[in-house]
Amino acid sequence: MESKEKRLIKNLSVCGAIFTIIFGSVSHFFYQWSNQNIVLGLFFPVNESVWEHMKMVFTPMIIFAFVDFYYLRKLVKNYCFALIKQIGVAIAFIIIIFYIYSPVAQDNILAIDITSFIVGIFLAKYLGYKILTGRFRRFEFKGINITFAFLLILATAFFVYATFDPPKLDLFLDKTTNIYGIN
Repeated sequence: MESKEKRLIKNLSVCGAIFTIIFGSVSHFFYQWSNQNIVLGLFFPVNESVWEHMKMVFTPMIIFAFVDFYYLRKLVKNYCFALIKQIGVAIAFIIIIFYIYSPVAQDNILAIDITSFIVGIFLAKYLGYKILTGRFRRFEFKGINITFAFLLILATAFFVYATFDPPKLDLFLDKTTNIYGIN
């Protein structure tokens, strides 16, 4: 891959990380600020559960994907694959860090939560960069983009569904109110 193309992907990865961190952080408050607008609640946190906070990663990454795709659509063939890997890595990293430290600390520590959010996003974007600049960037696996686009749609549908009727698991419990899902 030419260095010009790699530089474009690197710049988009860094911009995507910064956008996700800033927009994701501010989006924490969108539902409250909107006087609990249900439409905003579908895509932004409606409570303080760990799961709802994953919308702070998912939604901004999906939004920035439109920018990425505009610039990369002719350059790479595996964009949907890279995107779902990025989202999965960021979310998994944040959840794993949370469930490692919080039982030990017996409390939530905001500084650790914020740090894991930022590190998780940068790790995810780095992985995306490696996928998009790797040797399979132009190799089009039959149906892989359709498969991963379908997985993104399923993930979006699950985020919406879990807003209203989440599984009764600790991950979905708002421990400040002892309520699952939208209040």
